[in-house]
Amino acid sequence: MGGFESTVTIARPVADVYSFLLNLDQNASDPDTESVVKDPPGPTAAGTIFRFSHRGRGGKSAETMMQFTALEPNQRVEFKGDVGPVRPEGAFVLEPTAGGTRLSVRIDELNPVGPLKLASPILKIVGKRIWATRLQRMKEANEVQQ
Repeated sequence: MGGFESTVTIARPVADVYSFLLNLDQNASDPDTESVVKDPPGPTAAGTIFRFSHRGRGGKSAETMMQFTALEPNQRVEFKGDVGPVRPEGAFVLEPTAGGTRLSVRIDELNPVGPLKLASPILKIVGKRIWATRLQRMKEANEVQQ
């Protein structure tokens, strides 16, 4: 199954936005996030895992995971995740613009498991909507730091 892309422009320098991504444990911008644990502690590198605890539907807690698989400073952060029934693979791509940074998330594959494999086209639409909202929250969080 193919992926999708969502993009936002943030009025901050590329280095600031890249630093924000490397420190997701300190910069959780989703209001449903209860906690973020970074493993291992210390500087973020390829292999670093972020474990997110969220308030799910009906107040139940849900756990998700994102592992950074490759880093190109101030350009790209590749990742894979474990988000319920999907195992997305993709990258954050940072590009300088006249007004700051264009941040894109490119999901190459959603990799749904179980019966959701049949719902791949719907998952793609939902995923794009979710990431558009997340990128907007990242924009707001970055621009508040000015």
